[in-house]
Amino acid sequence: MANLNPKRPIEEDSSSDSSGEEEEDDSQDEEMGEEEQLGENDREIQVEFAGQSPIAEDFHGIKSLLRQLFLKAHINLSGLTELIIQQNYIGSILQQCVDNEDIDGEEEANSEDEVFGVTSVINLSHHKDVECVKEVKQYLLEKTQKKLAGLFNNSSNQIGLLFNERFINIPPQVSVPLLENLCKEIVEAKEAGKPFDFTHFILISKLHESTRKDSESKKKKAKGLDILWVNAEEEPISEMGEVLGEYSVRSESDSAVSGTWDEDDEQFDPKRRIVLITAAQLPDMLTKIKEFLQ
Repeated sequence: MANLNPKRPIEEDSSSDSSGEEEEDDSQDEEMGEEEQLGENDREIQVEFAGQSPIAEDFHGIKSLLRQLFLKAHINLSGLTELIIQQNYIGSILQQCVDNEDIDGEEEANSEDEVFGVTSVINLSHHKDVECVKEVKQYLLEKTQKKLAGLFNNSSNQIGLLFNERFINIPPQVSVPLLENLCKEIVEAKEAGKPFDFTHFILISKLHESTRKDSESKKKKAKGLDILWVNAEEEPISEMGEVLGEYSVRSESDSAVSGTWDEDDEQFDPKRRIVLITAAQLPDMLTKIKEFLQ
């Protein structure tokens, strides 16, 4: 099992700002009941997540998360999913910690089995003869106008494709322990002689860029504020890495998994950005993510 470091569940707390008036009314809350005092949008929701090693039962959940990244690309997502599960000593899937006292039966089983995120890496160089990896490499070459050709053709390179996918409504802070754990497992696998001695990493980020052309939009663009990142922690990765390609996916069905994101909004163009970083940049990447999310 891939345990997160530190070894404990990840807590995400989504709540509204508390005011002094609400604190003064505690006694009244007890009398009237919290449901009557708080509106639907003011309720405090605390959810705990835990990182687990991917197993066969996670196949469909992982595949769904990969589909939200690649959309209609000609890539065998089942094959990619199987590779992620086969190397279960690397990477984690994100699952909700369920309180058995609160739910039972079928609802409990569904909550425990649902995959809320996947963080992993596949060695594109080591698996170069696997059909789904060939399709991924062809996809990357097309979307970067063959800027990756030299990197792929150099046999001394070991290139990893990073997966950093999760439900859209899960806060970015959850990515820190997952990425830290992935980096630790990569080091351990490399020391054990397994094919994870990477020279480079490729990340495909999901973002939305404003299509407005008014003066206010131009000001935002000048400040770099015209882009909305689906996974906020990937913004500093893009800044420190080399951007090799960016393309619109508006023509493809990009539905958010268990979340809401209006891909049909005329003000924003859904895009993908391909970023290359070196293995030596990985520690700095984690540092920058932590600083950014603070």
